[in-house]
Amino acid sequence: MKKKLLIVVFLIFFTGCYNTINKNKKNTESDNISKGSENKKKAIIIFDNNYRLVYNSAQERNEIDRKAMIEAKPLLIENFKKVKNKIDDSLSINILPLSYILKTNQNSKYISFNLFVINTSDEIITNFKTKANFSFVNNPYKFSFVTEMQDVGMEKLLPNEGVIISYEEDITDQPTEYFNTPQLEDVNVNLSELKIF
Repeated sequence: MKKKLLIVVFLIFFTGCYNTINKNKKNTESDNISKGSENKKKAIIIFDNNYRLVYNSAQERNEIDRKAMIEAKPLLIENFKKVKNKIDDSLSINILPLSYILKTNQNSKYISFNLFVINTSDEIITNFKTKANFSFVNNPYKFSFVTEMQDVGMEKLLPNEGVIISYEEDITDQPTEYFNTPQLEDVNVNLSELKIF
C-alpha cells in the first residue's frame, strides 16, 4: 500500500512539474510574441494586405509630416497599385516611387520623389546600402544615388515593413519635354550594389 501511495505521490509531483514547465514555456513564448508585437510599429497603410508603411523616427516627431502622410493616404494607395508589379522578390530591399512632382523656378528645375523603401525579405534588416538607378520609359535621362539605412531613419526594418523617404534630383540642364507627361508607371528604380550588413 505504501509503495502504491509513493508511486501516486511521485506521479502527481512529476505531473505538476511537467505542467509548470509547460506553463512557463507557454508564458515565455507569449511574452516573446508580445515583445515582438511591441517592437512592431503601427502601420499607417497596409498595401495589398502585406506591405506595412510606417513612420520613420523623424516623421514620428514631426506633426506636419504625419498629417501630410495621412492626407496623402488615398493617393499613396492608388499609386502603389500602379507600381506594385515592379517589386523584385529576389531582392531583400525594394524602392518604389509612390509619387513625384516637378518643381521649377526662374533658374532651376527639380524632380522630387516620395520613395517607398521596403524590406521584402523574411529577415529583420538593421543595415543596408544600395545604389538606386532611375530611368524613364521613352526618355533617355537617367540618374542614380546611393542610399543606406541611416537615410531611411530607422534602426531596423521588419519583414514587409517600409518607410517613405524623399529624394530630389536637379534636372535644370534637361529638356522640359522629357518631363512633361511621364506617368508614375514610367519611372523605374533598379537597385545595384545592394549590401545587407
